[in-house]
Amino acid sequence: MSTTPMHHQLMHATLAVLLALASSVTQASPIVTTRDGTVQGNTENGVNQFLGLPFAAPPVGELRWRPPQPPIAWQGVRGATTLGHACPQLPGAYSQRTTDEDCLTLNVYAPEAPQSTPRPVLIWVHPGSLTMGSGGDYDGKALARQANVVVVTINYRLGALGFLSTPEMRQEGSTPNQGLQDQQQALRWVKDNIAAFGGDARNVTLAGNSSGSASICGHLASPASGGLFHRAILQSGPCVLLRTRTVDQAYHQGKAFAEKLNCPSGATQMSCLRSRSTQELITAAGDGLDILQTANPWSAVIDGATIPRNLTDMIRDGAFHKVPVLLGTTADEGRFFVSYTFHQKLGRAMTPIDHKSASDVLTGSAFAGSTARLLYPASGYPNIDLAMSALMTDSGFACPALSDARRLSRHTPVYTYEFADTQAPAPTDPFFKLGAYHTAELQYLFGQPVFATQINGAPSAEQKRLADQMVAYWSAFAKHGDPNQSGLPKWVKFNELTSPIMNLAPGKVGMQPWGEFSKTHRCVTWLLLFSLSGQN
Repeated sequence: MSTTPMHHQLMHATLAVLLALASSVTQASPIVTTRDGTVQGNTENGVNQFLGLPFAAPPVGELRWRPPQPPIAWQGVRGATTLGHACPQLPGAYSQRTTDEDCLTLNVYAPEAPQSTPRPVLIWVHPGSLTMGSGGDYDGKALARQANVVVVTINYRLGALGFLSTPEMRQEGSTPNQGLQDQQQALRWVKDNIAAFGGDARNVTLAGNSSGSASICGHLASPASGGLFHRAILQSGPCVLLRTRTVDQAYHQGKAFAEKLNCPSGATQMSCLRSRSTQELITAAGDGLDILQTANPWSAVIDGATIPRNLTDMIRDGAFHKVPVLLGTTADEGRFFVSYTFHQKLGRAMTPIDHKSASDVLTGSAFAGSTARLLYPASGYPNIDLAMSALMTDSGFACPALSDARRLSRHTPVYTYEFADTQAPAPTDPFFKLGAYHTAELQYLFGQPVFATQINGAPSAEQKRLADQMVAYWSAFAKHGDPNQSGLPKWVKFNELTSPIMNLAPGKVGMQPWGEFSKTHRCVTWLLLFSLSGQN
């Protein structure tokens, strides 16, 4: 059949539309081939996202309490548009996603725009006292787009499933710290695969908040983490927060946990524990975030392998991976925990009895607790809740972070900050204002509320500007190991003599006056107490 010029024009037009549609579909459904198989994600707001990618085999059945194993390869194209399960944890205000033991997945967020050189990679280790939370709580699109980096958020086993240790476990060839080993497995996955997503495996920043940050302290010292990351960002998680236990302490706690589940010591203990349901395990493990009433037993173990020896000693001695470090805290860290334990869970303010018991639990003994109460008497604050909050902020976060900065800076470049926006958008608390609470800064970096639910109030123009400045600093650090860049206030590298601290507050970004941070948080006193207790 002959064709006319009109037919040719129509065919060309139709072909152009089809090609445009195909291009649109391709852009909306990016496909990447990893070492384990091909994955298809989607594109939103200029960012390619690939969700729920397995970086290890499901740790179920006989693999429960075993070191992470390589992921199971697949044929064909695997959909990657849905977040994977969170790892098992108790339900609560900060644990609202569906959970399953098949949870060792990660999420990749990569800017869609092509670039001639690979982008820096930022791996996010989520907080949650090593007992709750997930990588899926953190949507990395806004940070990836604004910072022009590839963001990876990861899961890892939590609580008893990630940090149980018993002699029987050792006898079958498993070592403690499976939760930290999961994180290392995710780092290896990134090293092997991130180039396919446009990331630079030679420029990886490991970043985290709270227990996620403290986990990174463990990676700084862990031989198995060497070469897997090149910068570290420690947010509100000083190294002491990892609460490393001796093997004997871990065995004692593990025995008590197993007996609670009617799995006594002996040759059948591990098979007994593996026969218990996930629900039974997480119920027996308890609430790890309620640290003002009960010390959380789920923490890292000095096992001679993942954590070779006392973490503080290793950092003091320079026995760690000497990568540039950016670290800091928020001005009112402790208010989050007082609010969680008493205001949210119990629906009331603290009492003098609460004040005594919480200070004893927090400091580790009745003697240390009584000393702390003398330093932070209820009469010195508008209410007893604020007295407890200040005690926890200074002793648990601000001054230990300053100690970390001093130890680390003897061996590697360090930059320190304090997030001090006391008007940060926050959940409503009827008993006090949350101020610059623990995790408050995360919404400034990720572009939306994260980890804390029911945030009230939209950010002001000054707060949005602060968020832009923070992302710019974090981006520069991820790219070069130095947060400074043109157009931002100068961030002075930390040194022990003057202890410079960057102040991050709306309209007040700049270096704090000499000694202000230490004076505000009573760090001279706390550092002396830390020294007497062997922490310094």
